[in-house]
Amino acid sequence: MSDLRNILKEEYKKKEEVVVSPTSLIEMIEQLYDAIEPEVMGAVAPLMEEEARGSSTPQKLTIDLIPTIPISEIGWGSLVTPEGGGAEVRTQSGQQLAQYLNNIAPGGDIKVKIAALNKYYDDPIPDPTGSPKEQLQHTISNLVFYKTLTNIITNFNASAAGFAFESFLAVLLDAKTGKQIPATATGKESTIADIVLFQGSRPISLKLYKEGSLSVGGSYKQLVEDLTGKYPTMEYIVVTKDLKESKDPLKQQGKLNFYAFNFTNQNLVEIMALQGSEGLELMQIPGQLYKAPIPQLEELMQDGSLERALRVPTRREVPLIPLMDGFVSAVQAGMTKAGIGDDVVASFENEFNERVDRETGEFIGSGGKKRFTYYASSRDRFPSAITKEIFNNLTFTSPEYSTLVETLMNEGYAEAVKQRKELSKKGSARKEKFKELSFATKKQSLKRLIELQQGATPELFNFVLKHTNGYLREKRFELTKGNLGNLSSIEAQGDLYPYESWELGSIEIGAQKIQKMLDDSINSFNEAIFSIFTDLKDLSGHLNKYVAGGLKDDGLAQEAEKEAGEIGSKTKEVRTGGKDSEPQAELPFGE
Repeated sequence: MSDLRNILKEEYKKKEEVVVSPTSLIEMIEQLYDAIEPEVMGAVAPLMEEEARGSSTPQKLTIDLIPTIPISEIGWGSLVTPEGGGAEVRTQSGQQLAQYLNNIAPGGDIKVKIAALNKYYDDPIPDPTGSPKEQLQHTISNLVFYKTLTNIITNFNASAAGFAFESFLAVLLDAKTGKQIPATATGKESTIADIVLFQGSRPISLKLYKEGSLSVGGSYKQLVEDLTGKYPTMEYIVVTKDLKESKDPLKQQGKLNFYAFNFTNQNLVEIMALQGSEGLELMQIPGQLYKAPIPQLEELMQDGSLERALRVPTRREVPLIPLMDGFVSAVQAGMTKAGIGDDVVASFENEFNERVDRETGEFIGSGGKKRFTYYASSRDRFPSAITKEIFNNLTFTSPEYSTLVETLMNEGYAEAVKQRKELSKKGSARKEKFKELSFATKKQSLKRLIELQQGATPELFNFVLKHTNGYLREKRFELTKGNLGNLSSIEAQGDLYPYESWELGSIEIGAQKIQKMLDDSINSFNEAIFSIFTDLKDLSGHLNKYVAGGLKDDGLAQEAEKEAGEIGSKTKEVRTGGKDSEPQAELPFGE
């Protein structure tokens, strides 16, 4: 709204008379809608249908009048560095959301905010002792929270809802620096946490599940990396959706149940043991760590000999480099023999190097999940996504060359896959090393880990955690709601609950719930809110139709001009409590 007012106000000042011509208004509207045209055009059809049915402006507060914060793929929880450097700031959509959510129990943790939201839900009438400005902040912030949360939960699939929910919580809990960790984060940013608060000092792994299917899981190796590294405490907030299902998202309603606990390197062993056999398998330790006395292990760790003795060859030590070199050479030789130009031959190798790490064989951008010769399909035209990408980026002077290179690449890749499989049959150094480590039994390992936790230095205990079976084999952990319900039974209760208990509370959601809050909140003060919301919708409708009509209907432009001015004056009345202010020159779009 402020963008529209500023644009129109600047243009208005340029005129000698207090008149906005159709031409100047067209220019102003075009400026405003350059950035939001897709959203505008997407909203035109419903508005036109509403007009065709003969509907008129609602005579009561309805959900569509509450401000809507766009849910983007980038996410509200993203932070970006401004041009020229400086502290990271929110994206534009994130800033919009933060303006509202920052008013909900400012400075409170998630348990405090849940309590504040429930208090509003039970009694949405603003505090009569507060100023009109404070009442307006309180009312609209809570309504925007409930509407946005309901949109996330009821209108998106599980994956998209989970991603948006992470961003939403990051902004709610820390409006200034709460940040979502990208799913593709690597290096220093790599962590099992989904969001971090307070300039990265508080990591939180956030999980959203359907009620009855709660299962907290993730990379055991990454969790150990966090707990033994920069995040010795990893907070988990677990949320379950208990909804009455309906094909119509507007009719879905129910509640979100919130739970929380902390992983620390002091309770990790006991919590994993709650999994039973699967958890104990993750924590099996090499025989040498079970048998040798703790003082001896301390010495061996200090001089580095323990690390050398337990080192497990990584997958990159499988001889993929010769296979990659052979593939590239074979394809290039075939291209040269066929008379294909040297520039195309050279570009083939360049394209390959841009997509494959020549040291590890990993496909760049896959996060280590895909490697050369490990992924091949006989059902597709190309057995590997890499060969397809390379082929699509090559330029050929004739169709014959194109067909030839496609054949050369597919045959070369198939041969490399065959060679890799033959080598793996002979057994890799990694396999042999795991046999050599001779892991202790599950019970022996659990007993030893507790002994090390209590009697060894933190450095040795962390070292041992990094040489457990689940860490070395990069396995996942999975904890059910039943497992987590037994958290009270473990010995390491210190720092187990970040908010003093496992259960944090619930939040009611659903369009019907929001409408009830709207209805309950209508009083003499909220007549001003109703008027502002109604004018906002009318303004949006007229602008949408004006743009959809090719900017030709001057009457719609004049209506938008009039409504913008009314919104400005009415908002000022709410802000100032209706007090008179110094007279100012009238502008058609308000202050």
